[in-house]
Amino acid sequence: MKVRELIEALEDFDPESRVLLMTQQNWPFENSIHGITSRDELSRDPEDDEETDEETADPDGGPPDVFIVEGDQLAYGSKAAWRCARVA
Repeated sequence: MKVRELIEALEDFDPESRVLLMTQQNWPFENSIHGITSRDELSRDPEDDEETDEETADPDGGPPDVFIVEGDQLAYGSKAAWRCARVA
């Protein structure tokens, strides 16, 4: 999914709605979102102990990938989320 597609999908929802992550299809959980980052930001993190050049380089050579970073587990989720999801 591209950022443009995510923005388009979210336009159908109330802008005051919370955005959560539904993770682990076989044992679903609802999670808050800690934040958003990109491969560019990861490669510039001076506190990262691991090699950053190769691991964070965009594999396709296009714009840097964007990551939605998982926050806290809030509740058990529903397997129906995967059947009802709007996909690009």
